[in-house]
Amino acid sequence: VGSTLSSGSSGINAEYGETFQHYFKRINLRMNNLTSRANVILANSLSVLAICAGLLFITTIHIPVQPEFEIKINKAEVRHQPDHMSGRREYLDLALINYNLAVDMRESFHWNVKMIFLYLVAEYTNEDNSVNQVVLWDKIVMRGDNPLVDVKNLRTKYSFFDDGSHLRGQVVRLSLHWNVVPNAGLLPNTRGSQFISQVLPSSYTY
Repeated sequence: VGSTLSSGSSGINAEYGETFQHYFKRINLRMNNLTSRANVILANSLSVLAICAGLLFITTIHIPVQPEFEIKINKAEVRHQPDHMSGRREYLDLALINYNLAVDMRESFHWNVKMIFLYLVAEYTNEDNSVNQVVLWDKIVMRGDNPLVDVKNLRTKYSFFDDGSHLRGQVVRLSLHWNVVPNAGLLPNTRGSQFISQVLPSSYTY
């Protein structure tokens, strides 16, 4: 009788074991199917996004972003004062420029332009350096913002310090630059073809 019970329990255990194995195989098969489908959906979605981004870039690569702008200098001064920003307390030339700036970007925001970063640059040469560039003002214009910039009697946003005493009587050229941040594609850095030159005063203002 004992052997009969033992053989019967063994058969039941084997039957349950086969049932559990079959059940887990079905679960694994379903999980594999779900994972495969998710991978296919993700790969197809990324492919579609890549194609859309490529088309967006190709259809706008030939469209230039050229804002119309006008710069007018109202007043310029040169002072000789310590540079407290560097911590060295050296006396350097500081130019103070008052100007008007008008920029029209209404035709610049096509469907692949997300943001335009504008900045005004002062450029000059001296005996120590063949090229000196100082950013005087900047502004970020997002899509949906007012595309017209019209400021009057604007003072330099950032200090126009020389690295010595070379600004008196110096010829300074102001030009507008901009970076275009697209939705897809390159990040061009453009310098406007227009500029304005100004001869700084030959004596210091106190």
